[in-house]
Amino acid sequence: MSKGTREEITTWGHEYLHHLAAEIGEEYNRRLIANANRDELTALVRQIVPNFMAHNSEHDAIDLLMEVDQLENLVEYVTDTNFQRVVLYLMSTSQYCADQDEWLKTLRIAYESSLKQKQYVYALVIAIKLDDVDRIRRVFDIATDPNVLKQLSFIAARQRINLELPEDLQKIASNSLLSEFFLLLQKDLDVLEPKAPDQVYKVQFEEKTKTGAQLDSLKQNLADTYVNAFVNLGSGRDTLMNVKEGQPWIHNLKNDAQVAGTGSLGLIHMWDIEEGSTSITDYLNLKDGFARMGACIAIGVTNTGVTNEFDTAKALLEEQLQGRDDYAKRGAVIGLGIAYAGSAREDLLEILTPLVIDPNLSVELSAFAALSIGLIFVGRCHEDAANSILQTLSERPENQLNMTISRYFSVGLSLLFLGQQDNCEAIIDALGIINHPIKKYTETLVEACAFVGSGNVLKVQKMLHQCLGNPEEKDAGYQAVAVLGVGLIAASEDVGSEMSLRMINHLLQYGNVTVKRAIPLALALLNLSNPKVTIMDHLSKLSHDSDAETSQRAIIALGLIGAGTNNSRLAGIFRQLAVYYAKDPSNLYLVRISQGLLHMGKGLVTIQPYYYDRFLYSKVSMAGIIIFANSCLDMTNIIIEKYHYMLFYLCLSIYPKSLFLLDESLKPLPVSVRVGQAVDVVGQAGQPKRITGFQTHNAPVLISYGERAEIATEEMIPITDVVLENFVIIKKNPNYSEDQDKPRKKTSL
Repeated sequence: MSKGTREEITTWGHEYLHHLAAEIGEEYNRRLIANANRDELTALVRQIVPNFMAHNSEHDAIDLLMEVDQLENLVEYVTDTNFQRVVLYLMSTSQYCADQDEWLKTLRIAYESSLKQKQYVYALVIAIKLDDVDRIRRVFDIATDPNVLKQLSFIAARQRINLELPEDLQKIASNSLLSEFFLLLQKDLDVLEPKAPDQVYKVQFEEKTKTGAQLDSLKQNLADTYVNAFVNLGSGRDTLMNVKEGQPWIHNLKNDAQVAGTGSLGLIHMWDIEEGSTSITDYLNLKDGFARMGACIAIGVTNTGVTNEFDTAKALLEEQLQGRDDYAKRGAVIGLGIAYAGSAREDLLEILTPLVIDPNLSVELSAFAALSIGLIFVGRCHEDAANSILQTLSERPENQLNMTISRYFSVGLSLLFLGQQDNCEAIIDALGIINHPIKKYTETLVEACAFVGSGNVLKVQKMLHQCLGNPEEKDAGYQAVAVLGVGLIAASEDVGSEMSLRMINHLLQYGNVTVKRAIPLALALLNLSNPKVTIMDHLSKLSHDSDAETSQRAIIALGLIGAGTNNSRLAGIFRQLAVYYAKDPSNLYLVRISQGLLHMGKGLVTIQPYYYDRFLYSKVSMAGIIIFANSCLDMTNIIIEKYHYMLFYLCLSIYPKSLFLLDESLKPLPVSVRVGQAVDVVGQAGQPKRITGFQTHNAPVLISYGERAEIATEEMIPITDVVLENFVIIKKNPNYSEDQDKPRKKTSL
């Protein structure tokens, strides 16, 4: 290099520059270690990068700038023609950054490039990924086009971001349109008619066997209540609770089952505050503490994700906290957590903190209060919230911490650090003051939550390392959490998911009993609302396991991977399991619940937290999954027995999996849309097809896990470059001519 010329090296051709770039990277690292001068390498980079950017090799230019630690120079080379390829490549490579600093730098450069090109949707999505409220506000402040602002508001609504916006945008960002569009989707797909639990179970197919599946009447009624709620979710109509004729269904439920009965109204009226409040308020005045507890939960479920200027949920639930009934108080605390998840409201912290730190209150009430604090301040690293939970963990006597319900102190604390990565180190050190096995459980869970969706290989290895050894079963809870941690950390991208599946298979062969029992839940976390055949078969085998805990978790895991999919193969598996466990009431009850999950929302919803081509995840949605997964670590005492209402926390993760195309006044347009399997085209040359094996339908359409949509006509285009999911505002293509949509004639040679 020193003997030849350094001028006009670009004339030597692309292949030469490609090899030269690779050698520059190696030489730069050598000189960096030797602390030698690197100026001549920098000069070469300045010549090579513009050439790569001008000749469709943006990915090579970015790789070179990363190698020589000059990625910040990329912004000056970004133009409107190469912007999309550059930013998509930066977003993809951010998943494989070596540390948090490099990850932050990569995404911040993508953010600045987006603002430079006035691509505000990309800028907002990256700001959400960075979890930077100031950058999110900056996007809304800079954007001026009213339709672009509406599109940004729809994205903010999906993530539950609370911003002070003008009234028309606030209506979108508050999710108040969600119920209206969900009912419209049901009407369009002709599924408005409510479904009865027996239509879900398809009992007629089970009765052909010698022993029809039977539950005792109270357990059957409880299962029917949950299935009715999940299947008729968000429709405002059902076949049990809102029926005017005959004896009210609530009379068929006794004691804690009444919590499920009144609580199910929240799911049936989900996102519809007006109708829900009218239907539920009557139950708040009952004398029975269980029924009132369910009504309080129902208020929370109805309001979840929907912000209301009248603060209905707080007004109704705060009144219940003033009473003496412990069950009604528990319901009010759970309801507040569900209704205001992710809102970070300080006034709610003032209400809930005394309930957490008061040692004279029941463990249940304090644990649910801690959980609600974790939900309200999810991912905020809130110091006062963390200290209150830490205080009660250190002060509660050992016999109380041994109770299964105490795990929710750990879960609440962990949720405060969801996705915050290295920011969790201080709280993990502070946990050293606790002298109880719950300390190890909490440390492992905090770390798993902090690195959720990061794909951090070192943390996955650390979680696997926790699974070694054979502690006593009562002290081994942390190992089950470590197995869940593998699923939580690795679920964000395909390579990590595949590798973790191999690790999980090893754990199944060589792990101890505690580790093996947690494996079905880890498989579910990797494939939520994504019923892959291999995973289905794996879990189906585990659902017949001789160990009761393993089989029970596998049954629920089958429900989670099929949630909202109506998958016919899974439905067949559940019918077989119903017959197989006809004489086992606990397992049969779980089969019924899982059938409800499979047909959730009549197949129109998902519980998958990841969205926007799996680049983002909803923190509140992820929190709901984490709470439920931890509840499933003690199936018998929580899900099957007296805390079965933990199922309601799944409502945090439920969201319609639809695509609505809207005009500028937010009216749905029946535009033709292609939906097919997503193809990864990042870094590929030209304009390759982004979907394969597609079907064409008129909007609104359903988009399942791993699918992508594109508009099938050239006549309409999105108002800004955006991933087609949820709600997308479109406009007439100004450059459209009718010839563009005509099929091309085949020409013979």
